[in-house]
Amino acid sequence: MITQGLPTLNPVAQAQGAQALPDADEKTEKAARQFEGLLMGLLFQTMRKTVQPSGLFGDSGQSRSTYEYLMDQAVVDRAVTTGHGWGLADRLKAAWTQAEKSGHEKELPRG
Repeated sequence: MITQGLPTLNPVAQAQGAQALPDADEKTEKAARQFEGLLMGLLFQTMRKTVQPSGLFGDSGQSRSTYEYLMDQAVVDRAVTTGHGWGLADRLKAAWTQAEKSGHEKELPRG
């Protein structure tokens, strides 16, 4: 008797639906880009507090701050995804990769 609702055990079907796991370089790249985006967003928010409102996004405090936040996020997202940020992500990735390599070298026994 076959129970309905159970997944098939067909290896071909499983292989076709499988997705490749991201390798360490992709994870490092993504983490570095996200960190750069986080810092850019925080800096934009801090800088925005020092500027007098222009009235472009309205006079209401809440609606203006929402639109400004969304605009800042769009700029940050675009810069980070296209790789035209500050270059911090590239430096972080290089530093993390170097630290990982030197960490593996220390673990290897000499002999």
